Amino acid sequence: MNSFDIVREQFKKDNFANKFRIVLDDLKENEVKMHMILDSSTLNLFSRPHGGAIYALADAAFSVIGNNSNILSVALECSISYHASPDPGQNLYVEGKEVSGSNKIGTYLFTLYTLEGGKQKLIATMKSTLYKTGKPIKEQPKET
Repeated sequence: MNSFDIVREQFKKDNFANKFRIVLDDLKENEVKMHMILDSSTLNLFSRPHGGAIYALADAAFSVIGNNSNILSVALECSISYHASPDPGQNLYVEGKEVSGSNKIGTYLFTLYTLEGGKQKLIATMKSTLYKTGKPIKEQPKET
């Protein structure tokens, strides 16, 4: 089992992401794409998608890309900026990429958007930094 399979397997067990029906669309070494539908369960008291639901999608993407090398990683910092309020019922997409990394620290940038008339409408951006613990998520058999 490769490290991408391990993180995909772990993501299937993510109860919080499952509650929001977040879907992992694509995962590469330094990139991730995911989406969710902004259904009635994501709406706030003004019947608009809640900022916490938007953040949940970005954070799920951070978790997946940050743990895609079978090294348990934990968040050090996340900063999200909201640029627009998406409409209820739309698909909300996130694309994330690593912008810098070392053996211990990784920094990532996430763009959240909807599609309107075939064009991306920017909803939010998030910058996140993590610490790589050095511990494997799943022990792999030693090669002999």
